[in-house]
Amino acid sequence: MNKDMHLIRAVEMAAIAAYKYIGSKDKNAVDLAAVEALQIMLNSAPMRTTVVIGEGELDQAPMLYVGQKLGNKSVKETFDLAVDPVEGTYPAAYNIAGSIACLAAAKPGTILPLPEMYMEKLFVNQDLADVIDLSKGLDWNIKQMQKEKSYRDLIAIVLDKPRNETAINLLRKSGVIVRLIGDGDVLAAIDVVNREADFVYGIGGAPEGLLMAALAISCSGNMESRLLAYDEIWPNEPETQTRMTIETKALAKYHLHYNQSLTSNDLIKDKEVRFIATGLTAGGSLKPIKYQHGIYNLNSFFSSHGIYRNMQVTYSIEQIKKLRPEIKTVIDNYQRDYHKQK
Repeated sequence: MNKDMHLIRAVEMAAIAAYKYIGSKDKNAVDLAAVEALQIMLNSAPMRTTVVIGEGELDQAPMLYVGQKLGNKSVKETFDLAVDPVEGTYPAAYNIAGSIACLAAAKPGTILPLPEMYMEKLFVNQDLADVIDLSKGLDWNIKQMQKEKSYRDLIAIVLDKPRNETAINLLRKSGVIVRLIGDGDVLAAIDVVNREADFVYGIGGAPEGLLMAALAISCSGNMESRLLAYDEIWPNEPETQTRMTIETKALAKYHLHYNQSLTSNDLIKDKEVRFIATGLTAGGSLKPIKYQHGIYNLNSFFSSHGIYRNMQVTYSIEQIKKLRPEIKTVIDNYQRDYHKQK
């Protein structure tokens, strides 16, 4: 089995593990299941990987922490990873649309480390890849995209958050059709690649922006972004000063600065980067995981080298438990009581 298939299977097993807790109203349980499954699978893969974007620093996260090395340590380093075992823990926990398992894999030393902070993002597929320039403002970009497409009614996906309210009003005033989502701008970017919409815009998480950059590069699209300070979004909150102190230290550590503009190629300097996602509660063009009578049906997305695949995947529990011991471990730990049905 080649390296790509090992990565794909790792993400799919993370989704299968998290499925046990969909609708549980327990975000931590959803996330922990996916994290543990992804770590088990990556540690058992015949490659060596390093987590660059993960669950946090070692003192914050015991698994998939930044700097953690996984896999076969006797082989040459294969990939640096940006992982989000569950993007959208809230929608997964409450069984509403908006959650996926995903990762990006790139050559060692090519992923820009990013702290946990806010980022303004504009993501487009290859149709609009050459016409955007976030430094010129949203209004200018809307007009450029409308001109390129020869119509006003572009479709935008935007996180429905107070911080994006001004942008939402401008988009609608400009004739853009706005689809609001509660969570999941990485999932929204997959919809853009699959031509369910024309672009994603808004202020969201910087680590998610890294995954969106991997998606853009691997699908010949584009993303432009800007790092934002916490006090720009939440100027008067009790935790603002603490967050600003943490952000400032992290930016200095990674030689970054507030309001820094970053393109996809600034974030990941690897044209051969891989991006993988599997739907949990999903939504849009990526379908949710389904389970019945010992069979998991998944919808996975894989992209690299400008080619992307939307894949329908079926896992029979009894069959996959026979394949490898790490898969049996994940299933035994997180199977949704199938054995009691038999």
